[in-house]
Amino acid sequence: MKRYYYMMVLLFCCVCASAQSKADRIDTLMQAYHRFNMFDGSILVAENNQVIYKKGFGLANREWNIPNTTDTKFMLGSISKSLTAYLVLIQVQKGLIDLNKTISDYIPSYSEKNGRRITIRQLLSHTSGIAGYEAIPDFFPRVTRQYYNREDYIKLYMDSTLLFTPGTNYNYSSWGYYTLGYILERVSGKSYAQLMKEDIFDKLGMNSSGSYYHTQVVSKRATGYDYSLGGYTSSDFRDQSNTLGTGDIYSTVEDMFKWHVAISDNRLLNKQLTKQAFTPGIRPWRYGFGWFNQNFKYTDKDSVFTNYHLGMTEGFLSFIVRVPETNSFIIFLCNSAPTDFFGITKSLLKILYNKPVAIKQPVHKVVEQVISKYGVVAAIKQYDILKKDTAHFFVEWWNMDRVGHQLLDLKRYDEALLIFKKNAEEFPGHDIIFDSLGRAYEEMGRRDEAIATYKKAISINAKDEEARGRLKKLESK
Repeated sequence: MKRYYYMMVLLFCCVCASAQSKADRIDTLMQAYHRFNMFDGSILVAENNQVIYKKGFGLANREWNIPNTTDTKFMLGSISKSLTAYLVLIQVQKGLIDLNKTISDYIPSYSEKNGRRITIRQLLSHTSGIAGYEAIPDFFPRVTRQYYNREDYIKLYMDSTLLFTPGTNYNYSSWGYYTLGYILERVSGKSYAQLMKEDIFDKLGMNSSGSYYHTQVVSKRATGYDYSLGGYTSSDFRDQSNTLGTGDIYSTVEDMFKWHVAISDNRLLNKQLTKQAFTPGIRPWRYGFGWFNQNFKYTDKDSVFTNYHLGMTEGFLSFIVRVPETNSFIIFLCNSAPTDFFGITKSLLKILYNKPVAIKQPVHKVVEQVISKYGVVAAIKQYDILKKDTAHFFVEWWNMDRVGHQLLDLKRYDEALLIFKKNAEEFPGHDIIFDSLGRAYEEMGRRDEAIATYKKAISINAKDEEARGRLKKLESK
């Protein structure tokens, strides 16, 4: 087992603030992440609105051994929300949408009890009180694999009890942005895809971007993959009819840079509306209209105000960051998930601000390799060794959680249980970890232990809808 430890230590490197150019330092960083099986995709970094680095890594299609390039097209996931918000504001500028009007003003068939209470402004800022996907048990993959027309999909959530009085709190809701997508279609008389093309993509020369439906053939579009134990698996299927306005856009790093520059220049949107989009909202996440707007801490002592957004969808992960004070821009689009998106971004900001960067190996990647060769017991022993070496390795609870779910999907229940228990022991303050542990007990038929574990998750986070739904189901049996 020691050979795994020493092999990973050899991969450790330090990107120092030396005579190397920023581009060289970025390349060293991204090569390391690619070597760690933590990055396959494309990246572009700009400073003062000038591109200083862009490159593709890994394969766009593993079946045909086709490499990723800077013009490879990737699904953006929830970064699509930033574009949706921008498109809504363009319609506000045209006079077609009023931020203070309600859902019911634009969709008369929407639930009266909620539709008259929620404004467009609240949908844009995730302050509507509409729940997230977790409100429907087994939303993934049961609902996501089905086709829905607009009206039928809205019926899934429009009557749901709001989490709070609209405008008083924050809760990230993709359903809120689906509603915006449908409103865009109703006020324009065009499909969301056509309106996005005409009002943004065509005007900015974003010729490699579009709204995707899974039956389309899109040239140079990457295939989505998931990292799995010892290799890769093709991503799960999702019917794109239920991602309207929330996650259905594909693009390239170069096209996204064109959009960033257009935002900076107020090319499509006036300064007043642009300012509203990038004004921090309710704490702690400070979401404006389609963007998180807050300081991004990139060292223990240093932070900078940024506009950013994360995107995740089946087989794809993306991250976009704007730094207004320097007109810097970071976009990376991945077609293998997951990756250390915050870690990559912190390191890139350190390079832009001439700070040293220490590249550490993620422990869960070693754990995956050891599981595939020697099993979970050996992997946990290796975990205990590596977590102590904080100079060379780091642990993320969400990635360890994913390792457990990989085993759960393979019906290796006893091994999944060991990983989830270990994660709960190491990170006892995260309700999602106990959701996963409860799910393992449930799959194994250990009802009482599952119930106790879901109750533990709720005690950590009273708003844990996943745990509440599963607990209710178990207790009713």
